[in-house]
Amino acid sequence: MSERDLDDLLDRIVAEYSDQVQAGKTPRHGAVLERVPREARPGLERCLKMIDAGLVQGPSPTRKLAPGVEFGRYRLLREIGRGGMALVWLARDTELERPVALKILRPGLAFEARHVDRFRREALAVAKLSHPNIVTIHDVGSADGYHYLAMEYVEGPSLATVLEALPDKRSTKADALIRASGIPALVQRDETFEQVLARLFASVAHALQTAHELGLVHRDVKPSNILLKKDGTPVVADFGLAKGEEDPALSLTGDTLGTPYYMSPEQAWLSDARIDHRTDVYSLGVSFYEALSGRRPFEGKTALEVFEAIKTSVPPSVRSVAPTTSKDADALIRRAMAHRPEDRYETARALAEDFEQVAQGAPTQARANQGSWLRRVRTELSFLRSGRPLEYKSARTFLGLPLVHIVRRRRPGEPLRIAKGWYASGEIAIGGIATGGIALGGIALGGLAAGLLFSWGGLALALGVAFGGMALGVVGIGGIAGGALAFGGMAFGYAAIGGLARGVYAIGGDASGRYVVTEGREDPEAVAFFEQDWLGMFDWLLQAARGDG
Repeated sequence: MSERDLDDLLDRIVAEYSDQVQAGKTPRHGAVLERVPREARPGLERCLKMIDAGLVQGPSPTRKLAPGVEFGRYRLLREIGRGGMALVWLARDTELERPVALKILRPGLAFEARHVDRFRREALAVAKLSHPNIVTIHDVGSADGYHYLAMEYVEGPSLATVLEALPDKRSTKADALIRASGIPALVQRDETFEQVLARLFASVAHALQTAHELGLVHRDVKPSNILLKKDGTPVVADFGLAKGEEDPALSLTGDTLGTPYYMSPEQAWLSDARIDHRTDVYSLGVSFYEALSGRRPFEGKTALEVFEAIKTSVPPSVRSVAPTTSKDADALIRRAMAHRPEDRYETARALAEDFEQVAQGAPTQARANQGSWLRRVRTELSFLRSGRPLEYKSARTFLGLPLVHIVRRRRPGEPLRIAKGWYASGEIAIGGIATGGIALGGIALGGLAAGLLFSWGGLALALGVAFGGMALGVVGIGGIAGGALAFGGMAFGYAAIGGLARGVYAIGGDASGRYVVTEGREDPEAVAFFEQDWLGMFDWLLQAARGDG
């Protein structure tokens, strides 16, 4: 059963059950619950108990939502959208003779006050706002058990619909946006694809600034909540999650969350941390990233996987996904999506100003302030200090590998991940320079390290120099060392230097081989071999063995 079919079934069952209770009948819960999948039964049973207790009354089953049904002054025409919380119908205001978008709370949700409060909060939030880029609320009310909002009807598509209609590989030509939206006025003369989007997002940022100045944070900024009028004007809709900045974050144990893909890290932690206007700055940056590249910066098979990615990962640069993106747009997104709120734009107005710069093809403040690539990396990895799990993969690559790939601590229940890059760091790391529990690379440092040139670890293997508790290499240096040149507590090799040394040439406290320097024995060939210039660094050991040092 699809999610849409299940929602419709639950609404129908609740209405029928409420009608039977009002008629004096006492339906058995078990028979009712068997009509829905097991995972939907706890929520449905809670609704049934509330109806039994007389705490709530469901909508009449004879008032099913359908074309022609009237709610006071509003006549339903056709359904135009739906979500987990509400249905949206195109309706006719019979008094003012104008079309409206009637947003109707799902009947099953009306049984819990928090859902109704959130629904009414949207009307109260938008009623405070007056801005050409914010949808207008005309009315709020209830009828026959249904709660509704009457809003300005925006005839054009949402930005999400437009983005879905674009090809996966983004174009630099703005005509693609006209074809996807069906709105010729969306594009102004000589604008590029990026410039059109930046101009639209600038208007959205200014609208959010107006909300922020009144102490309201939208909390669910995303392309589907940006509607496009027929003249190309964007308007922000769905302030259902809007709250004042003094309110705590929404959580899984509290109200309904925003869409995971666009949530800020502080939202994704699902904690009681304070959420301020900078969460909207972040979400708008995510939306711009998606618009330019055709992909979201964070993905996952489940909401929890998306949450973990947002909390612990730095997204790849938008230029690594969409190479035609300008450096100024890339810098704007980096700053808007900074992991720590204090590293983002201080206000939505400052973000809007940089959007306007991108729209004009002019330098952004974000790019002017971002500094060298090293400073950018430090900023992106600033949350290393938190000690939380993280993953960082640099946008810059060479021969298909990122310059830097760092994996720190596994997420709960997550399988072991491998860090691969020219510099790689993780539980298992493979790279030019690799550090980790198991490290494989040109230069490797780890518990088990295997390096082409150099390795350092508990067990170190190298074709070059190996340092470790047990070291095997052309040059091996360690507690137990093996190699063409071996230097350690126990050394085995062509030339061996150590407490216990075994080799063709051996020097040490207990040395044996063809040519040996040890207590009571100094073969001239061994002395000559170990006095060569290329072994000058070990002169001190030779002197010590002779008793000269």
